[in-house]
Amino acid sequence: MILKVRHAMKDQPTTIDAEATVTETAHKMIQTGEDTLIVLEKNSIKGTIDLRNVLYYTYAEGFRPNQTPVGEITNVDIIFARPNTSLEDALTIMIETNHNTLPVVDGDLVGTISIHDLLKVQPKIRPLKAKNYMP
Repeated sequence: MILKVRHAMKDQPTTIDAEATVTETAHKMIQTGEDTLIVLEKNSIKGTIDLRNVLYYTYAEGFRPNQTPVGEITNVDIIFARPNTSLEDALTIMIETNHNTLPVVDGDLVGTISIHDLLKVQPKIRPLKAKNYMP
């Protein structure tokens, strides 16, 4: 059986409104344990924001995270996966585009899939026994 995105995705994606401040976004990431959120603008996907971008902008000179809407620093260059996309294709997309999380759409937003989600469904391989090479 070829595993698909639907087998590994989180079916309740964590979203945030584009008008929320960067500080509110950071708090939501902490509360949910998610390092990537889907940014919505008028109930449509505007893009994604990840922890790396939040930290980068938060510590940039003159940046005001308490006053800046997250929509201003959102990555709008997003690539979507579909529930029937193979996990291999999803991983290839993530590697080639340097995205750690992909929104999953089937008409509407139905989930997210991250590299961590992909790793959790990989078959468990028993490690080789290490030989003692100590002199």
